[in-house]
Amino acid sequence: MAQAGNPYTGANLYPTLELLDPLHPLRRRMALWLLPLGALLALVAFAASRAVGLDPVDRFFLPLLALGFSLLALALWSLPRTSSWVLPLAHGLVATYLLATLAFQLLIAPNPFGLSPAAHWVPFVYFSSFLFFRSHQAVRLALLYLLTLFLLSLLGAFRGHFHAEHLNALAQFFGANLAYVSLLYMLVRIREGYLEARLDAYTDPLTGLRNRRYLDLVLERELFRVQRYRRPLSLLVLDLDNFKRINDTHGHPVGDRVLKALARCLEEHIRQSDRAVRLGGEEFAVLLAETPLAQAVRMASRLRQAVATLRVFPAEGISVSIGVAEARPEDSPLSLLKRADDALYQAKRRGKNRVEVG
Repeated sequence: MAQAGNPYTGANLYPTLELLDPLHPLRRRMALWLLPLGALLALVAFAASRAVGLDPVDRFFLPLLALGFSLLALALWSLPRTSSWVLPLAHGLVATYLLATLAFQLLIAPNPFGLSPAAHWVPFVYFSSFLFFRSHQAVRLALLYLLTLFLLSLLGAFRGHFHAEHLNALAQFFGANLAYVSLLYMLVRIREGYLEARLDAYTDPLTGLRNRRYLDLVLERELFRVQRYRRPLSLLVLDLDNFKRINDTHGHPVGDRVLKALARCLEEHIRQSDRAVRLGGEEFAVLLAETPLAQAVRMASRLRQAVATLRVFPAEGISVSIGVAEARPEDSPLSLLKRADDALYQAKRRGKNRVEVG
């Protein structure tokens, strides 16, 4: 679990960036078009080239690409959550095919005109690396890919395969590709800086949890899923009992430590798919995806018991009251929050340190 003190580490970073990043849903939609198209083009290339003769690389890879792209498109269409491995695997297939094609031409059968047209597709490997991997991983992969091609070129030169036209084409190829990688790295770092700046606006500076603005944003998306797919969703609203007395008795620094301890407790006891939020003051919320009401109530009870075991000297008897509400198809973010909040105040009226359902 991510520690509350640093909002940019751990599992919480990537779900949040995906929420703020408009490319995240676009990648899957594009892949659902491009993968079948890639399979079709591989079959067409295989059929068209049989008349003039296929080199060993195309004879092996073109049917493999057609089958692989088709299976990956089927997996992505039937199981939307598979995009985390389908897209990198498709990228790997293309990168391997291009590397094998260029290796064959650099080491075994050099193109008499300089470089094969396959070389024009190498920048695609860099662009897709930056789409599917973290920026530092993408840079390392791109440089490793380019270094591999450079070593293959050196080996081909030592074997005496190249003439002047080959050397000129290779010099331009490697110079242009180094420029592509450098430019892509700069653009991705600028984009990540922009996303992290936006993320700051959705982070509570004291606890490191997301804030009310973030909850409003994510509730819109989650309630859309409830309405469209009838998936369960529940919301917990928690409030520290007698928090004013802690501040008045021990001072605000102790109160801040209690808030931080509660934030850590929430993150340690919720799933990676759940989201803990500080609404303001001593009030928190936990959004439970794919969670019906009965399961949410059990989670709330476990959280209430976990909070009761917290020890923040010199504060004593730390406890929370919790309101639970399950989303309905007609709910808006405001109506769902209101029902959970009403349940919270019912728990307060009935003696505190308890769970109520709204």
